[in-house]
Amino acid sequence: MVFCTARISGSANSNGQLHQDIYLRALKNSNSVDELAMGNYVSRTSTAPLATANANGKPILTKPSWPIMVQSPGGTQHTNAIFMVSVARREEKGSDVNVASHLLIDVLDNKIDAALVISNDSDLAFPIQQMRQRVPLGVVNPTAKQTAGKLKGSPTDGVGGHWWYLLQQADLVASQLPAQIGNVTRPPGW
Repeated sequence: MVFCTARISGSANSNGQLHQDIYLRALKNSNSVDELAMGNYVSRTSTAPLATANANGKPILTKPSWPIMVQSPGGTQHTNAIFMVSVARREEKGSDVNVASHLLIDVLDNKIDAALVISNDSDLAFPIQQMRQRVPLGVVNPTAKQTAGKLKGSPTDGVGGHWWYLLQQADLVASQLPAQIGNVTRPPGW
């Protein structure tokens, strides 16, 4: 089994990287994975128009209105002005490419008879479609959201035998590693 994850880092989560390192060591020591494939997080500043979300979560650009108005030096109101803002954001990079690469290499090298992907990342749509042509595939959605539309399909696509599942909290509780594996101890609160 290949386990792909992004490397946690940064001052916003001071214990995150330490706890992740403990977890990854425990996975290795328990022989739960054959290979760890790492992505990473990058911090960036992005500039974009200021917006709020409508009821469907789609952006609505913020326009000038009282108490924040935009006017020319002559006093003319600019009601169609667009407010540009810069925001700091963290973005995970590399994990989806690692998952896709390992899936396709393993299936094309005939190393697997079936696959299980735990993700709701629609960036995996193409490799998942290709996998379904060759082996049965299970997709487990670890989010509270509906399964991404591009990850859906039919149980009979390609070779058939495909399935989907929404991960529940009880699943996570039931699959916890022991509190101690070798010299690795679970962090408090996990």
